[in-house]
Amino acid sequence: MMRWIVTAGLAVLLGACGAESGAPAAEQTGSGAHVSLKPNLKRNIDPARGRDIFVEKGCVLCHSANGVGGKAAPALDAEVGAPPADPLDFAARMWRGAPAMIELQSVELGYTIYLTADEIAHLAAFAADREAQRQLTPDTLPENIRNGLLDQRFWEMEDWDDYLARGREGEMQPEVPEEAPIDRN
Repeated sequence: MMRWIVTAGLAVLLGACGAESGAPAAEQTGSGAHVSLKPNLKRNIDPARGRDIFVEKGCVLCHSANGVGGKAAPALDAEVGAPPADPLDFAARMWRGAPAMIELQSVELGYTIYLTADEIAHLAAFAADREAQRQLTPDTLPENIRNGLLDQRFWEMEDWDDYLARGREGEMQPEVPEEAPIDRN
């Protein structure tokens, strides 16, 4: 009985939230609830703003574009003839690499980079725009960024597939101290 009251209360609350925001409430059909997604709003994305974010947020420390940047993570060079940028696809690729990125950011920066949806959209546009990438040169990087680029190719040397699959690199076995010899005399 208590479970039903809590469930009903949550349903009313969620319905009220949807009504307040103007979002349609979930539709109930024989196959289950269908939730409407936010309409596909056209974002005003800008590859030049993406280039600025790429540098400002520190992505360039590990990734490169146009041959400029770090080598610790895959290059984000735009491909000739590639389809237009899809921020959702770009975010999905970032999600797959998130465990490794978070680990490297924590080690190298001491914090984790946070991005908004708009920033990810701008980064996706930059990653797909060869002309915007040509504007990224070593001279356009601030000196502290230029001096902090990571040259070690972590993503090639490490077992990132294992890391991505399980959220960590190969199993580390705890060190077991050797037992002291027993003096039987």
